[in-house]
Amino acid sequence: MNIEQSLQKAEQLLASWNKEATHPETNRLDASIAADDLRPAVTALHDAHWGYLSAITGLDLGPDSGQMEALYHFCCGAAITTLRIRLPRTNDATLPTIEDIIPPATFFERELHEMLGFKIAGAKSNERLFISDDWPEDVYPLRSDFSIEQAKPVEGRHADELPDQGVVGGNTFVIPIGPQHPALKEPGHFEFTVDGEIVTAARMRLGYAHRGIEKAAESRNWIQNLYLFERICGICSHTHAMAYSMGVEKLAQVEVPARAQAIRELVAGLERVHSHLLWLGVAAHEAGFDTLFMYSWRDRETVMNLLEQLTGNRVNYSANVLGGVKCDVGLEQANAIKDGLNYLETRIRHYLEVVTTDTMFLNRTRGIGTISYDEAEEFGLLGPTARASGLVRDIRVEAPYGAYGRFPVSSVTETNGDLEARCVVRLKELLVSCFTMRTIIDNLPEGPLTVRMPRKIPAGETISRVEAPRGELFYYIKSNGGENPARVHIRTPSLCNWVSVLEKAVGRQLADVPMLIAGMDPCFSCNDRLVTTVSHTRSGHTGDGKSGERKTWTWKELREHGIEYYNR
Repeated sequence: MNIEQSLQKAEQLLASWNKEATHPETNRLDASIAADDLRPAVTALHDAHWGYLSAITGLDLGPDSGQMEALYHFCCGAAITTLRIRLPRTNDATLPTIEDIIPPATFFERELHEMLGFKIAGAKSNERLFISDDWPEDVYPLRSDFSIEQAKPVEGRHADELPDQGVVGGNTFVIPIGPQHPALKEPGHFEFTVDGEIVTAARMRLGYAHRGIEKAAESRNWIQNLYLFERICGICSHTHAMAYSMGVEKLAQVEVPARAQAIRELVAGLERVHSHLLWLGVAAHEAGFDTLFMYSWRDRETVMNLLEQLTGNRVNYSANVLGGVKCDVGLEQANAIKDGLNYLETRIRHYLEVVTTDTMFLNRTRGIGTISYDEAEEFGLLGPTARASGLVRDIRVEAPYGAYGRFPVSSVTETNGDLEARCVVRLKELLVSCFTMRTIIDNLPEGPLTVRMPRKIPAGETISRVEAPRGELFYYIKSNGGENPARVHIRTPSLCNWVSVLEKAVGRQLADVPMLIAGMDPCFSCNDRLVTTVSHTRSGHTGDGKSGERKTWTWKELREHGIEYYNR
C-alpha cells in the first residue's frame, strides 16, 4: 500500500468523526475532530491496525485566541495521520484518556497535563512524571504566557521534605531504585513492590535532568536551536540535529545537496556503532560481565576517534548546518574510516559470538524479559527493542529519508523477544551499518555541502522522523513565519519503550530488573522536559542541614553562572 492509498484508508476510517480534513504535506492527513469523538476515532485506527500512535503534541495558541490544541500523531510507514482537537484555553480543558486502548499513551497524556494543563478524564494515574514535587499547582511551563516568576517552589513539597514512601508489610516491600543508583547511568526513580524476591508492581518517575529545551527553543532563532537540540543527548546528538535540520529545511522548501545527505547518513552510521557498543558495555556491566564491558568500551574508542577525525568532536559532533553539513570526507578520512570499519567488523563478530555462547551471560539474558510480537505492537515499541520481537519498526526502511533512498539499509529482526535477542539485533545491525558506510564512502556523490537557507522560515508546520539508535525520533516543528520557531515538540524513543519495562518487571525476580532496564537502552535526559534550576544558598542557614533560601534561576542567570564557573 503506497502513501496515498494509506491516507485514503485512514480518511475512510475517520469519516464518521472527521469535521475537516486537510493534507498539509503529501504524506500527511490532518483530521479535525471533537474531544468526545477521540476514543471512537482512535479505536477505529487501532482496530484496523492503521499504524501506531507515535506522539501527542500540545499547542497553546495564546491568550488572544483563547484556545489550545492536542495533536494525536499516528504513523503507518511514511504516512502520518494527525487527529487535531481544539479546546478552550482554560484549566478545565478536558480530553478522554486512550491509555486503555494504547498503553504508551499514558506517558504522552501525563506530559500534556503537566506541561500545558489539559485534564485527562479517566486516567489511571495523575501522579507527576516530569515536573518536580515543589512545582506550583496550575502553572504550566509550555503555556505561551508562562513567566519564570510563576515557578516559585512550594515550601514543604520539595523531595527532601516529603514523608517516606517506603512500605513494609509482611513479606512485601517497596524497593526504591534511583534517582542516584549504581544500576542507572542517568537519574531516574523507580519503585518496585516485591513479595520476597518477586516483583509484583512497578512505577516510574522521570524529570531529574531538568533543562527545558522545548521552552528554550521558543526564544532562540532557527540556527541557535540547532546547537540546543544537538545537546538533548550526547550519544545520539547527530540524530537530533539531523531530525531538526530536515524539518526546518522542509518548511523552507530547501533541497539539501546529495553529498551532504550522504555524509549525514555516514555520520549517523558511525553514531549508531558508537551507541550500540556503549550499550553493550552497560548491559554487560549490569550482568556482571565486566570483561565484555571493558573490551566493548575499548573498541568504542575507535569509532569515537573516527568521528573526531571527521567532524572535529568526539561528542556533539556538530556535523549539521541548516541546508547541509559543515564537514567533508577527504581521501585521508575515507581511508581511516575504512580501516576502522575493518577492525570494528572483526570485533563485532567476536562480540556476537560471545553474547550467544557465554553460559553465564546467557543466564542473565536468554528467556528474560520476553516480549512477543503482539505485545511489542500493543506496547508501541520502537527500534531494536521492537525488532527483537519480530516487529519491523525502522524509519530508515519504512520511510527512507535523506540518502537512505540511495544507500538503503536492511532491517535486522529476531523473533525470540528476550534480552539475548536484543543483543543479537543490535550487533547484527552494526554489521549492516558497516557495509552501508563502506558503500557510501566508495560512492560518495560529488557536489556542494550546503545550500542557502532563509533567515525567516515560512509559516507552517511539519513532522520530521528519523531512526535514532534507540528507535524512531519524532520532531513536530511549527513556524509563524519569523526568525524563531513557534513550537518544537520532541518525542524520543525511550518514552515509548518504558511501558514494556514496567509491564515485564512484574513476575520477574528483583535481580533481573537492572537488566530489564538496560535491555531497552534507556535515555533519561532525552525524556526530561522541565524549565528551572533551583539553587540552595547558605544565607539564613538554620543549622538543621537545610538552606534558608531557594532561588529559581532564569536562563540568563544560568548562562552567566556557567560563564563565571568556567572562567575560574
